[in-house]
Amino acid sequence: MATQLDIDIISSEEERIKALKRYDILDTPPDGSFDRLTKLAANLLKVPIAIVSLVDTDRIWFKSKYGTDAQQIDRDEGLCASTILSDDLYQVEDAAIDPRTLSNPLVAGSFGLRFYAAVPLRTKDGFNLGTFCVIAKEPRVLTPEEEEILRDLRDIVMDQIELRLASRTSLAQHNQILNTTAHDLKNPLTTIPVRADLIKMKKGNPDMVDTLCDQIKIASLNMVRIIDELLQVGSMEAGKIHLLLIKVNVSFLVSNVVSMNLPLAERKSQTLNFSYEKDLYVNADEGKLTEIVDNLVNNAIKYSPMGTNIFIRVKEENHNVRIEVEDQGLGLTSEDQSKLYQRFTRLSAQPTGGENSTGLGLSIVKVLVEAHEGTIRAESEGKGKGCKFIVELPARNS
Repeated sequence: MATQLDIDIISSEEERIKALKRYDILDTPPDGSFDRLTKLAANLLKVPIAIVSLVDTDRIWFKSKYGTDAQQIDRDEGLCASTILSDDLYQVEDAAIDPRTLSNPLVAGSFGLRFYAAVPLRTKDGFNLGTFCVIAKEPRVLTPEEEEILRDLRDIVMDQIELRLASRTSLAQHNQILNTTAHDLKNPLTTIPVRADLIKMKKGNPDMVDTLCDQIKIASLNMVRIIDELLQVGSMEAGKIHLLLIKVNVSFLVSNVVSMNLPLAERKSQTLNFSYEKDLYVNADEGKLTEIVDNLVNNAIKYSPMGTNIFIRVKEENHNVRIEVEDQGLGLTSEDQSKLYQRFTRLSAQPTGGENSTGLGLSIVKVLVEAHEGTIRAESEGKGKGCKFIVELPARNS
């Protein structure tokens, strides 16, 4: 019968393999940057063989190797499989007399391995993917300085692996957002010509014409919002956030944003409840502060069910002006909270009225709030229990 320790080990190994697959590095072509590092390790540490290895389920695959033609070995034969269980340096000074390695075929067989030293390739979230190891056929021991060299080279390898993962993830996200944006723009674009034709046919029905014109207007505003978000992200990535700071009446500004969003709320039979204690002022870029509040109010409308209430409040709190947008909508899971402000990220909640979302809005809001030396946070008791966004900006005294 399996013990709890056996179960924990199996579970941990399954998670490690998942992490390895996530990096998508197994069986990839040779890489000059890694090959230069294994050659450098061999020369600096004066050993004939240096390897960057990845420990798979049943094999040890060499991403880079110097001094050997082998591409992989069985996992049972590899000392690397032992190294991934270590937190730091794993060293065998003389494998011929070390009880850990006496029966290893690389030691007992014709290969004649005697010296082995390795450090694990450890990910940011604590999984050992494989090793950076050096091998010799004579006994020896690394000096403390040589140990540090091996660790430094291992760190460079992991930096490269992490950078490649980040690059792939970023490319996939950009491709996803381009596909999503094309889809989100295509939907309203295809409806506008249809409604224009209907207007021509319904000239004698003013109410119908008004309705169709409102639908065209809403479709156009949705497209403008999508394009604005993409342009805003481009500006932020280029470091081009410029604030024109003036004295802004936050109470008045938020009131105007609420009025602008009333038609969207009325379409879903939602009620926007606005309250403020008094006129409160901040130093802000009026256009960008409007964008912050509009995004939060628009999101509340977008992700709240039909017929619910949305509360927008402006108040003073500890020498700050506090803007709250609270809804009775779909709420946030703990996973949502962890990735709330990431770009190109869709949360678990879906728009309740078929609206579009680029997944960029909250990331833009956070950058703009912080550019104003303010803070933003979200509060939610969980899925289906609504959400409250709180923005706090330094109050202007006069």
